[in-house]
Parts: sequence; structure tokens; C-alpha cells
Amino acid sequence: LRETGDRGFLDEEITFYQKKVALEDRPSATVFEHLKRALAYTKGNTGRHGLPLLGFADWNDTVNLPGDAESLMIANLYGAALDETIALCEFRGDSELAEQYRADYAAMKAAFNEHGWDGAWWRRYYTEVGEPVGSAQNEAGQIYANGQSWPVISGFAEGDRAAIALDSADERLNTKFGLKLSTPGYRGYDPDLGGVSTYPPGAKENGGIFLHSNPWMIVANTRLGFGDRAYRYFQQINPAARNEDIGVYEVEPYCFAQNILGDEHPQFGLGRNSWLSGTASWMYQASTQHILGIRPAHEGLAIDPCVPSEWTEFRAVRRARGATYRIAVSNPNGVNKGVARIAVNGEPVEGNIIPWAAPGKELSVVVEMG
Repeated sequence: LRETGDRGFLDEEITFYQKKVALEDRPSATVFEHLKRALAYTKGNTGRHGLPLLGFADWNDTVNLPGDAESLMIANLYGAALDETIALCEFRGDSELAEQYRADYAAMKAAFNEHGWDGAWWRRYYTEVGEPVGSAQNEAGQIYANGQSWPVISGFAEGDRAAIALDSADERLNTKFGLKLSTPGYRGYDPDLGGVSTYPPGAKENGGIFLHSNPWMIVANTRLGFGDRAYRYFQQINPAARNEDIGVYEVEPYCFAQNILGDEHPQFGLGRNSWLSGTASWMYQASTQHILGIRPAHEGLAIDPCVPSEWTEFRAVRRARGATYRIAVSNPNGVNKGVARIAVNGEPVEGNIIPWAAPGKELSVVVEMG
């Protein structure tokens, strides 16, 4: 919607999925109603800590805690979805619904901060009996990457905790081939954990470098202005930067692996399952919208770079809604983040959002960081 401006899409009728019901007999609702029902479902299915129930699994489909286990990642995905929907409601002029969702966001944020902090990072799950997973209390699986990135992306992480958690992730999860999904690896099958414990330590979700989660860590670090670290993470899994390690990596230099064996595995650095990953699309977003910082907003094109301090300038061409934006960014003081001024076709712009131009227009955008 930010990219196209096609708000009419929200009013299109889409059928619900019902496996055993013929398509023509299934009920339907608008796209926006589907979104509202998804949010209502998460709000109405919480556990003992007021956090969303895990169900069979969340994004990490190999962690299958039984019963009414809770997922702190789902809490943050819910928060991020609420944040997006609040902005959408405001843009549609529905202030009453936006206010309701603000209250829902505040309630889940409070529950997350009360029960999610482990002392130096965020926990990842709670079992049905209330024991934490992704905690220093655990023998294995003490810290999870997605548990640290999404609290920043959702805006739930309060105060110094956001930076402390990202520092912990950098210290405990990062390797020269990318960020591990968790550490330490599980050493044997645990029926309460499920599939994650069937892999050897360092493989796939059990302490492997699962590339899909790395762009989220890049996005989180740009949110806090850690441009050098974000770019380092980008280069660590950049396929074109792996040629010197090709004897170990063994993956094509033009596509992403799904995962790379982690440093607890004897084949550390070996890439696996190339072409089978959501990494490519997320890396495109992380690099263009968050490192370069050129991303669509409802009201215009936002310019918010977070780059390595050694970058003195960069240029980009962005085509959006039929217009062309030729963007030149200078960084005279070597900062990681911050925009001092923007001029469009020689005229200064307030803030860092350029109002959408008419189709066919070509704009010259000059940005100075500072």
C-alpha cells in the first residue's frame, strides 16, 4: 500500500480459506476485514503471561512446545502489525479504530516488557508451565536471534534494553559467515522442544546460521543507528562476497543459501539448500530501505539512511508510482544515521519525506546526512 498507494485494494472481497468447503460456498470479507480478524485472533489467544499462544509453531517451525506455550516473537510480530495498521487507519481517517489498536499495542508491549527480559537479552518462548526458553537459565538455546531483532522492529524494546540485547546477539550469535539462529545447540532429542532438537548442534535451526533471520537483525541495527554493524552483517552473508571461501561455502555466488552450518558443526561455513529461502526479498528490503534508507511511506518517499561511517556518499535511482527520483546522498561528517537537509529540484524539503510526485515526473534529490 505504501508502494502503490492503492487503498482500494483494502476494500476488495477475498474468500476465507476453508479446506473442505468449495470455493463458491466459502464466506468472504474485505481485505481490511481479514486484517482486523487476524489481529483480533492474536489478541484473543494468549497464555498465562498475556503473551500470544505458540500453537504448533511460529516462524521457527521446528520448535513445537506442547500445550499453551507462549511465543514472544509472535508478540512482537503482533506489535509490528498493529503499528502498521495504526498508520493505515490514520491514513484512512479511521481515528477511532487507530485509538483502539494503540491501546492493544500498549497492552502487549507492557506484557512483553514485564515477562520478556532475561537480564542481557530477550527470551524467546514460555513453556506451558511457565518456564522460559531462550534464557540464561537454559542449558542450551539460551539466546535466539529473532528474540533480539523483533523487539526493536516492533518498538516494544524499551530504554537501553534494545541496544543491550543487540550487543548480546553480536557477542554470542555472530560468526564470520553470519548470525546463528540460537546458541548453544541442543545436544539430543527433546520431545518437548520438537524438531529443533533432531538436528546436530550447528545445523539448521539448532544453532545453524539461518540466513532468513539475518536481514531482520540488519533492520533492527539500522533502527538504532548501528550502521557499521548493519553493513557488516550484510556483507557476511552477501553471496558475491563469499568467493574466497567457496571451497568451504559450496554455494553459487549469485543466490542465497537457506542456511550455513554454524561454528558448533565440524563443517562450519558449508552452505545448504540454495534457492530455498525468503532471504533474498528480505535482504533487498534491508539493504535498500534500511541501509540506504529509501523507503515508501503513505505520504511520500522517506529518506533515512543508516550507513557505515566510512561512506562519504552514495547515489541511487528510485522509481515509484510512475515517477523517478535521482538521489545523491553526502555524508561529510562520517555519521551512521541522521539527515541534516534535503532539497528536491533545488528546493528545501521539511523533514525527510518527499511528497509523492506525479507519474512521469523526474526529481533530483540532494541529501546531506548529519
